[in-house]
Amino acid sequence: ITSVGLRALQALFQKSDGRHVMSWQEYLQELRRLSKGSSQREVLEQVSAVEKTLKAYAERKLPRHPLPKLGFSEEFIMDHLLDCANLLELDSRLNDLRQTVIENFGIWHIFSEDWLDDLALHLNGRETLQLMSGNAVLSAGLANVTATDSFDWSKQDVTRPDPWTNVENLDATSAVEKYADVMDVIIMEWAPDTSEDDWEVLQKLRTMRWPGEFIVIGERNGATNSEKFWDECRLEEPEDLNQRHERFDFIDDRVYLIG
Repeated sequence: ITSVGLRALQALFQKSDGRHVMSWQEYLQELRRLSKGSSQREVLEQVSAVEKTLKAYAERKLPRHPLPKLGFSEEFIMDHLLDCANLLELDSRLNDLRQTVIENFGIWHIFSEDWLDDLALHLNGRETLQLMSGNAVLSAGLANVTATDSFDWSKQDVTRPDPWTNVENLDATSAVEKYADVMDVIIMEWAPDTSEDDWEVLQKLRTMRWPGEFIVIGERNGATNSEKFWDECRLEEPEDLNQRHERFDFIDDRVYLIG
């Protein structure tokens, strides 16, 4: 098979998105089927890491360690198709992990206990407000955090609210108005790219001359947040909050301090 032919086959698999919504158990079974018979460590390690992640979420726990980068290079696929005949399809299905987690657990931001330990160390017990908390997976693992969310997202991606801890029903701007004066840190996690609520929050904090630390988790000019927000904010990428917040799929979400 040539590299041109390989890219064409990869594109074909990636466009085959007419599947039904899979349970996480069905998805895991599919990965096992596609990797069956392979002796390649890279294949086995990736499927094992995905399995540990899904089983952790099913128990309302976080995976202990970050996921490896999922998928395979063209060179790897061409070298090992004889060992694993379904390698092309497996490569495509591994990229469905995030959607599987969204549909089954209502979680968009995928992170590990290792990274949460880094964040807890950074926060050092400071009073923290989380905006757009979703199912509050992040807040549930931290001390002194007030979680808020409007739950507007609950109509998307076959998801429903099932918070891991208490979440106050407040939109982001209202939460800032209510709590900013008594908070040392504000965290905004995976804000949607379909509104400028994030930009309104930033404007309000600047107008208030709020002196605290504003942490934003998302993909710059990509899957999260508004274009206006990324254009207008000043970014710092702290090493201590990114060294174990590693990209595993096509979304490169990072942790930023916002000025």
